[in-house]
Amino acid sequence: MPRHIRNIVIATLLAVLALAAGLNGYVHHQFKTNIDTTLSSIQPFAQVKYSDLTTSLISGEVRLENVRVAGAFLPEEITLGNITLETPGFAYMLNGPANVKKGEFPKHLGFVIDDFYIDMHGETANWLDRLVKRMQPIYASERKLCGGKSIFGPSDYKEMGYTRLSSNMRIAYSFNENNKTLDIDMTVQTRNMGNLKASINVNNLSGMTSENMMQGGMPQLANVEVTYKDDTYTPRMVKYCSELSNMKKEEFVDAEIKQSDNYFYMVWGFAPGNGLREAYKDFLLKSDTVTLTMAPGKEFNPMAIATMSGEEIMEALNVNLKINELLVTDLSFKMPPAEFTEKFEQRLANSLDFNALLSGDPVKAPDPVIEPEVTKKAVAKYHKIELSNVKNHISDFVRITTINGNQRNGQLIRLDKTNLYVQKKVDGGKFTMTVPLEKIKSIEAYFSK
Repeated sequence: MPRHIRNIVIATLLAVLALAAGLNGYVHHQFKTNIDTTLSSIQPFAQVKYSDLTTSLISGEVRLENVRVAGAFLPEEITLGNITLETPGFAYMLNGPANVKKGEFPKHLGFVIDDFYIDMHGETANWLDRLVKRMQPIYASERKLCGGKSIFGPSDYKEMGYTRLSSNMRIAYSFNENNKTLDIDMTVQTRNMGNLKASINVNNLSGMTSENMMQGGMPQLANVEVTYKDDTYTPRMVKYCSELSNMKKEEFVDAEIKQSDNYFYMVWGFAPGNGLREAYKDFLLKSDTVTLTMAPGKEFNPMAIATMSGEEIMEALNVNLKINELLVTDLSFKMPPAEFTEKFEQRLANSLDFNALLSGDPVKAPDPVIEPEVTKKAVAKYHKIELSNVKNHISDFVRITTINGNQRNGQLIRLDKTNLYVQKKVDGGKFTMTVPLEKIKSIEAYFSK
């Protein structure tokens, strides 16, 4: 290649790289400014922080690393994990934020939360337990099983064998301009509990701006499909409640499906008929998969639901329910009387002590509750674990012995390909130690088997 042509090519490549770097810097600045402005506007209620913001013109992603939220109503800073915005790409990243302010939304958008978790032994868990204990007496008036417990707090999950709640979530939509349809997809994965997938299809949507969305008339719900795949949660819950009720598993399940209509009004929002109760029984005995689909016809009018019976609603929505791949043929149910709902919601609001929550005052003590006898499990202690399984013990307390004989003790908060990160309390706050994997001789984790 002639030298002058080679120089032109090199100069062109450098110009392109410089332009790309400049555009990415501009996009990064725009998103950071908009995000920081939004977070500042909610500071009177909550403080949201993040460690880093990255943008990619190639993938169209905007990612916030290590997002944390704190507030006067929270006992400690909560880690939300990593948050990613999936945009349509380069063009949107240049103009998207400004267009949204004008009411113009992109044809594709996704929102992802990775690595959200709550430590069942932490201060936040204790705070949640206090709230649950305040609410529990309301449900206990109808709950005759499981020691009167209808909702569970972190202390109950610990008894079921959970040391942390760890979840990932993604919600995204895609608009088809030719077909005038909007597809919405959502997935939620909670480790050792269960996985949820949902998809919604909406027809007759004219566009993705606030002005023309309904130019062709009211959008129509065309199809809904929800699938829940149980992991270990339901078997653990059945075992836990059976022991609290001093019953065998089958006896507890039989009694559970015979609970009063008022109990199901409070917990489910409706009282199932015989078919749904039997389907619930099948799921409790063999917890696998629940699949729900709806495909309402074009003549369906959502405004008329309030005047319909349970059977009419199911027929109009064309509901199809399967439990462990078996079709449920009787979908009858009853909605709660208006007077019951009003009284229940009022009692629930009073029990939550919202004024104390919003003002940051300590949550007052719950009403007296008779504590049920709980089968005691083995006392938690340190157990030697394999380094290959250390990811299963994030948030547990660990004792590490290095090759040279030094010890590193504290709470394991995260790991990467080369290091463990262990946090311990010191005077004035917390300190995080970095322990290289290659220097670890042995490791123990504190938990109950």
